[in-house]
Order: sequence, then C-alpha cells, then structure tokens
Amino acid sequence: MNQEKQIGALVKKADPKISVVIPAYNTSETIAETLDSVLEQTFTDYEIIVVNDNGPDAEKLKTVLAPYKEKIIFIDKRINEGVSTTRNKAVKEEARGELIAFIDADDIWKPTYLQESYDFLTENNYDMVYVCGELFGITNNVGQTFISSNPAQGTITRELLIGGRCLILPSGSLIGKEKFIRVGGFDPKVLRTEDFHLWMRMIFNGIKIGYLKRVLYKFRLRPGSGSGDLLQRLERNIKVWRTLQNELSFTTEETQIIERHIEIEAVALLRAKGKIFIVQKNWREAKSVFGQAKISAKKLGLPVKHQLKMSIILILLSFYPNALSKLFKNFRDDEIEFM
Repeated sequence: MNQEKQIGALVKKADPKISVVIPAYNTSETIAETLDSVLEQTFTDYEIIVVNDNGPDAEKLKTVLAPYKEKIIFIDKRINEGVSTTRNKAVKEEARGELIAFIDADDIWKPTYLQESYDFLTENNYDMVYVCGELFGITNNVGQTFISSNPAQGTITRELLIGGRCLILPSGSLIGKEKFIRVGGFDPKVLRTEDFHLWMRMIFNGIKIGYLKRVLYKFRLRPGSGSGDLLQRLERNIKVWRTLQNELSFTTEETQIIERHIEIEAVALLRAKGKIFIVQKNWREAKSVFGQAKISAKKLGLPVKHQLKMSIILILLSFYPNALSKLFKNFRDDEIEFM
C-alpha cells in the first residue's frame, strides 16, 4: 500500500458542509498551531483531512498529531507527490464536504474565518470566495496585510486577475468541490505558482469568485517553505504567465498586459540577482545587473523612485561597496533569509 488512512472517532459520520484539507510536508513544528486554529472555528460543520506527503519529518509529524487523532482524518502517504497532487487526491478521494477549505500546515485561521467565508459565499451565490491575510514569521513586516494587493470587495473579473490586482492564497480560500474537480484541480506540473494557475483557469471556465475584504488568516513566511527563494519565485512567476498563454485564449489587450508583467518581473529578477551579488561582495556582477535593471526600468517607465534607488546603489557600488553591503544586511535581513 502507498498510504494508510486513520479516521478519528470524533469525526462526524454525516457528510459535513466543509472539508478542511491540510497537506503536510516538513511542517511538524507548526502544524499543531494550524490545527488549533481550525478547531477553534466558530463554524463547526466540517471535517479535517491531514495528508502527510512523506516528508523528512514524517515520524515526528505522527507524534505531534497524536493528541488530535480523534478529531482528524489522517492520510499517511508512503511516497512524496508534491502539494498539488496531495491536495487533489484529498479532495477527490477523501473529502465529503460540498465545499473545500485549504490551509497550509504552517498558516493560521482566525476563529471566524470559516463562518464569515461560508456566509459570504452562500449569500452571494459564489462558487469560491477568498479573504485577506496578514504576514507573520520571519519577516520585518509582521502584521502587514494584503488589502492593498486586492480590489474593493466583490466579484473578481478577468480584468482584475490579469491586471495583478488580486492576491489569492489557498489558505484564505473556500471553494465548491464540484467546481474544483471540474477544472482539474491544481496542476502538478506547475510548481509553486499552482494556485494562481488554478484561479486563472477557474475564471476562464466561468466560475464565480468573490473577495471578502476581511483579514481572517495569517500567512507564515519561513525559510524552506513554499514562499522561499526569491529568485526561483520570480522565475516561476514569469513561467506561469508563459504557461497560461499556451493554455488560455487571451485577448490582444490582455496579452499586452501579460507581456508587461513579464518585463517587470524580469527587472525584479535582475535586482534580486544584484542583491545576492552584494551579499556575496561580488561588486562587478552586482554593478552589471543593477545597470541592466536601471536601463530596463527606464524603458518600461517604472516609477522614478525605483530608478533613483538603482542609481544610488550603482554609485555606492562604485565608491562605498562595503558600506552598501552593511546597509543591506541591516535593513534587508528578512530578504536575505529568502534568497
């Protein structure tokens, strides 16, 4: 057998409204806090499905989950298949609820998350809803919310999603099971950006998504998580746009917007490489990539303040490189953690 299934004695026999799906990989240190936040929900008509994706801490995970065994369905996979396949299998093979609530095993829900999300979805006849989150963990921006990265409350359109005006994360989303399965769920071939890839396919398939402007969950930043590695994230952001262009029929205007996204991500990628070279004290390469980034930023008409910052960095690299390195380590230490 490739997996074992354990059903807690307190798990409801009747089909619940919501199936909470928690994929676990190397999260034995944080999953208890996640589970506690689920169990503290004011909405109680749910089941909890925890799936061990055969992480390196599998035995420790089982020990941590022991106090919760009566309250959860635990799937112990013997092979690692990645978060997309793990979520998909949990939904298709185990979930009994008509709605699916995903939460990563290092994030936290506020007590009214499920109730407010469920009420908003049913009252407005949405197929999916998402809410706003806030950052915590290893970051200088603890408590910073995603409100500025989202539109006014209401229905999400193609224009909003393609325009980069929606920050939707799995831990803050509630989705109709039938609609999720109909579009094929998360694509295992798309790494780390599988959620954005799914939301775009859902919009193109006529699935109605709503945004509730409420901060109802906490998104953890930590080295080694799916959020880490700045360079890879930027490279994947570019790749997912190219993948979507091959799969979906965008209008000419939408394609122009996407191409600009890609160009801006390319400039951000150059800046990220330059910061790494600064940390490594490779001044020559740092000057080269920041020089390229400055030229590209000017061509794209990016805000003057960004161009000015790059000009200042280039001056410091020429005359005071060690001072720049110290400044970067003092004020950007959280960024360094994710490089």
